[in-house]
Amino acid sequence: MPADEIRVDLLRRLAEQAMTDAEFRAVARDDLAGALERYGYDLNAHEMSLVTTFRASLADAGIDLDLARELGEDQVLRLLGM
Repeated sequence: MPADEIRVDLLRRLAEQAMTDAEFRAVARDDLAGALERYGYDLNAHEMSLVTTFRASLADAGIDLDLARELGEDQVLRLLGM
C-alpha cells in the first residue's frame, strides 16, 4: 500500500466513532493525535490532513460533533457544501 493511500474504510470507521462515542470526542477535542493513538488509528499523513481539514470545516461552520451525530452524515456534508 502506498504511504499516501487513503483508506476510506478506516476514515469512515473513525467518523462513525467520532459521531457516536462521547468519550472519544472528549479526548479528541483536546488531543486529536493522542486520541487517534489511544483508539488504535494509525493514519498516514494524507489521511491526517483530511481529518484535520474536516474538523476545521466543521468548526468554521459552527457544527459540533454532537450536532453532527444528530443530523447524520448526508446533512453534515450538505452543510459543508460537499
